Amino acid sequence: MVRQDRWESRFYAVLEDARNKPYVLGEHDCFRLACRVIEALTGVDRWPEFAGYTTERQALRKLAQFGPSFEEAGDWFFGAPRIDLKLARRGDICALVDEAGQKHLAVLVDDRAACMLPAGLLFIEAKRCHCAWRVG
Repeated sequence: MVRQDRWESRFYAVLEDARNKPYVLGEHDCFRLACRVIEALTGVDRWPEFAGYTTERQALRKLAQFGPSFEEAGDWFFGAPRIDLKLARRGDICALVDEAGQKHLAVLVDDRAACMLPAGLLFIEAKRCHCAWRVG
């Protein structure tokens, strides 16, 4: 996948759209946000490969089909091994572990990462993420 021309405006439009929608697992969550960002940057829609879950258990079952860990499933899904966060660029996907120990996908914006959580679209310090995957 390669980043298309003028991806920046589409990237920010995805984030703005996410601000205005409530969190719904399997419909508007951290994974769906990541898929929308990938599509905005590259034109490739990866959502159909993962869609269809409505519970956390179903989402974890889907992840397990692609790898034995969250990160290894990410390596498969994003088509490349994870990288150190220090090498990530705006629009790359990051892995975040919340205070409860749950893992989520976030999107690198600048020194912050955007993550769709039950509380809505949150911008957190990017250094809280522990790895990233390149997008395009």
